[in-house]
Amino acid sequence: MPEMLREGRYSAHAEAIWRRVCAVCLDSADDGSCGLAKDRVCAIERDLPRVVNTLASVKSGRMDEYVAALESEICASCHEQDADGRCCLRDHGECALAIYLPLVVDAIESR
Repeated sequence: MPEMLREGRYSAHAEAIWRRVCAVCLDSADDGSCGLAKDRVCAIERDLPRVVNTLASVKSGRMDEYVAALESEICASCHEQDADGRCCLRDHGECALAIYLPLVVDAIESR
């Protein structure tokens, strides 16, 4: 997890996400750092405060409610999503936030 996310108001969330999500992410490098190509930024890292606030506002035993909140608050303003609500990264399993959402929710709720 980048140093800037380890400090400040969201540091505990960032650390929990790093332990639960980044540790199993398929894009993780051997040293535990993010192995995404230089031209890509992980949606979890890019939008961490918004992700935490959005998902923490949902209290449900149903993952579809977390997905709806995520798509409404985060995906709707993501430059990867088109005007029709389609996202090629999400559709091709390349958006860490979409792929690892249950782990992200678990990490946020554990704080």
